[in-house]
Amino acid sequence: MNKKQGISLKQIDYTGKLNEHQEYLSILKRLEKSCIYIEYVLVNEDDTRLIERFSSLMISMNEKNKWWGTKSSGKSKVYRFKASKALFDYLKQFETFCRYSVSRYGDYAQETDFGINDIAFFDHEAKPLLYTTTHEGYIIIREDVLR
Repeated sequence: MNKKQGISLKQIDYTGKLNEHQEYLSILKRLEKSCIYIEYVLVNEDDTRLIERFSSLMISMNEKNKWWGTKSSGKSKVYRFKASKALFDYLKQFETFCRYSVSRYGDYAQETDFGINDIAFFDHEAKPLLYTTTHEGYIIIREDVLR
């Protein structure tokens, strides 16, 4: 716990809990209150919709093989964008980041209209509020975002 601000930085596995659009919208609303910047990882190099639309909000772009929730053998482009109402309104149009299901045959991730690019939301201390490994269906959220 960050005693100075009384904020818990504990991360919770939220995989499978944003399968529904209403829950996704609820979490986006909470993130919007605390998010200063977003990192967007280009896993699918053909899906540049967010990058093109919000190029004016771009802070930086680096090629990395490690980002929140992922370590890769190859490098991907990691874009950092200033958070804005327009960017959150854009994200709200998607069904959800990804769907994760478990059946008797195993677990699997289902791609949604968001695509397979990873996304992470950060607070004013550059601490992650939520991050995804979208193509795997994994979502990690910071405990205090849920309060």
